[in-house]
Amino acid sequence: MQKFYYRCFVLIIFFTACVFAQGRISVESGVDRSTVLIGDVILYTISIYHDPDVQIRKPGFAANLDMFEVRDFRDIEPEKADGQIVEKLEYKLSTFLVGEYDIPELEIKYMVEPDSVYQSIKTEPIRITVESLNPDEAGDIRDIKPPITPPRDYKELIYYGLGALLLAGLIFLGIYYYKKRKAGESLLPRRQPPPRPAHEIALDALDALEEKGLLAEGKIKQFYTELSEIIREYINNRFYIFAMEMTTLQLLTIMREEKLQKQDIELMAEFLQACDLVKFAKHIPSEQDHVNNVQSARQFVDQTKLVFEQEAEPELQDETEAPQIEQVETKEEN
Repeated sequence: MQKFYYRCFVLIIFFTACVFAQGRISVESGVDRSTVLIGDVILYTISIYHDPDVQIRKPGFAANLDMFEVRDFRDIEPEKADGQIVEKLEYKLSTFLVGEYDIPELEIKYMVEPDSVYQSIKTEPIRITVESLNPDEAGDIRDIKPPITPPRDYKELIYYGLGALLLAGLIFLGIYYYKKRKAGESLLPRRQPPPRPAHEIALDALDALEEKGLLAEGKIKQFYTELSEIIREYINNRFYIFAMEMTTLQLLTIMREEKLQKQDIELMAEFLQACDLVKFAKHIPSEQDHVNNVQSARQFVDQTKLVFEQEAEPELQDETEAPQIEQVETKEEN
């Protein structure tokens, strides 16, 4: 009998302690809205009220919330209210499934000093309705439709091509204009005078060489060097033979192959040999030799110059014939 009373006393003490402990901690949970569209974010808040001597273990970011995905988590700094400590947890949740789902209950563990055993208290589950973006479609998200290839707009391609050509043309004209202005030339091509005949250029060069007075100054080698170059340049312009880069022997051989007149080749052979004696053998010709060599150069140019013959104009009829014809016609009319 005494044992029975003792057991009853222990049970009363135990339940009293449990009720007292539950009164020292409480939990509230809620959401900002219970009906959302698919993909929307739900703010899920847990508020824990407890006495200062109660130690708690709160769920964190990795809490299992079943069909809901945790997008963000915030543990708010504890506050004091009415002698108790208030701690809040905020979860931002979302889901991509259409239907009704419960945010599951979360367990908060707590311990009342001086006890060393943790007990637990849980939140209430909350029903969330997730609706589709298109209310006419029933069920979950449909499969992704295959990509649609739009038809090609060839007009747009043509416009882009013409624009690119126009831009390239403008760039080319700009570069052309810049180069012409920098060189001081006209933008539009001008009609150029016809090139001077080769014999005129050579004869003018011979006149200029004689006016230099190199022989009077004793510059005989320089005189014969320039005299030879004038004739070689003439051969280059007249017969298109690159005489400037040839020896005398090579030049005479090419002239024979080009079938120049024999007397012209012989005249040129004597002239070039006389020039070579001065340039390479330090020969000093006489005053008469100077005159003869310049005369040979002029003679070769004159004999080989290219001359265009003009066609003869048709002769006018004799003026005496016209009156005779008129007289005959007048007689016939009579």
